[in-house]
Amino acid sequence: MRISGKQLFWMMMTMQIGMTVLLTINPSIRMAKQDAWISTLCATGIGVGIAYVCTRVSLVFPGQTLMSYAKSIFGRYLGQGVAWLYFIYWYSVLAVILRQYAEFIVATILPRTPILVPILGMLLVAVYVTYSGIEALARCCEMLGPITLLGIAIPVLLSMKNIHLDNILPIYADTGVKVILQGALPTSTFLGDCMMLLILLAFVSKPTSGVRPALLGVAITGLVTSISTFLIVSVFGERTASGQTYPYFNLVHYISYYDFFQNLDSFVVAIWIMSVFTKVSLYFFICTYGTALGLGVQKWRRLMGVVAPAAVLIAVIPRDFIESSVIFPQKIAIPFFFPLYSVSLPLLMWGLAHWRQNRHK
Repeated sequence: MRISGKQLFWMMMTMQIGMTVLLTINPSIRMAKQDAWISTLCATGIGVGIAYVCTRVSLVFPGQTLMSYAKSIFGRYLGQGVAWLYFIYWYSVLAVILRQYAEFIVATILPRTPILVPILGMLLVAVYVTYSGIEALARCCEMLGPITLLGIAIPVLLSMKNIHLDNILPIYADTGVKVILQGALPTSTFLGDCMMLLILLAFVSKPTSGVRPALLGVAITGLVTSISTFLIVSVFGERTASGQTYPYFNLVHYISYYDFFQNLDSFVVAIWIMSVFTKVSLYFFICTYGTALGLGVQKWRRLMGVVAPAAVLIAVIPRDFIESSVIFPQKIAIPFFFPLYSVSLPLLMWGLAHWRQNRHK
């Protein structure tokens, strides 16, 4: 199974841009207020840094996935434990993505629909494309990626006529470095999903050719999020925007040209569903393929019948929107998952890998 560096770029960008723009702008504005756009810029740098570290780790062991080289870095048993820790995280995130997607669909376009219906619908599509392998998923991203990017960027450009620069003033004076960095954490956590490069880079035909596209995909996602945050704050003001669950969705609803070009909500929902589909499919592939490697199952597709029901069971655990989209990100993902899985472990693996490599030489 082989993909190109160009396809890896579209995978990173398409996977991250939809949910990052929709779900992280509101918490950033709550924390950093009118300087939230600076926070998302800082988050862009953090995300690119995480992607760089993950690619460096993978390049030390070209053609190998996390399940293989973790044992070379930490030893057989400790390395296996570290790899399974990552898969516990990936299973949890896969389930939360499905639940957040279902909550959004029920809240916006399909009220009175049982929460299990959108969860199963999205998961079945992900199972279908994942069964065809990573190449089919990469081709889907290569086709859907430009559509997704344009679908997110065009409403942002159309909103520029409604800008009120007074809403972003004063810059930095009311916040400071600490508050701005706190506001960067929600976006950084979503951009930290690029740590799946610990597995995906092994499938690139020439691993070194995938580094720059991977970094560029994360950077573009962060920049689009920062520009969107700037526009949302300048159009609505930080007080109004902080009270909106989906401020980007409201920004699109606010667009109107001559009372003709308006009501783009359904168009944006379709674009967002493409991004969610990519993210769910990638996480499902990683969970299935990695579990098969860990258990020594050669035909990894056989475990799709185990991973899919497990994801559904975990997805229905949260009782409501608050638990899935507020408590989980703020109480679990940001304080625990992000510093451990996105920052500490990749840096530790990078350092130990180079130390072992130099010692061996």
